[in-house]
Amino acid sequence: MSTALNISLVLLVIVLICAIIAITVYLAKWLIELALLTKNLNETTDIVKKELDPLLTELKDTMHNVNQIAKSAGTQLGTIKKIVSTLIGFFTMFAGKFKFLSGSFMKGFLAAFNLFRKK
Repeated sequence: MSTALNISLVLLVIVLICAIIAITVYLAKWLIELALLTKNLNETTDIVKKELDPLLTELKDTMHNVNQIAKSAGTQLGTIKKIVSTLIGFFTMFAGKFKFLSGSFMKGFLAAFNLFRKK
């Protein structure tokens, strides 16, 4: 029984050594492929960065131009608001007088119309 036990222990040690060697080879291969993957990923990000830089600068310029247009439109709209508020203020200031004049004018016009109509 001792020889069978010795043989089985030697066989177990050999199998364990083979398993450790296989795992070591697998891990080494995995690390090499991981290094290649990171290298390819780095190259891809560099290419994407080189392709996106002109696009981003053009987008920045476009956004700057749109911002300037929006600012000028805002100032022009402010000017138009001031003009309209001035006109409204002017008309409301004289609205009572216009009402009086329009009422008197209408009365006079109707009176003259009635005069000519009767004849």
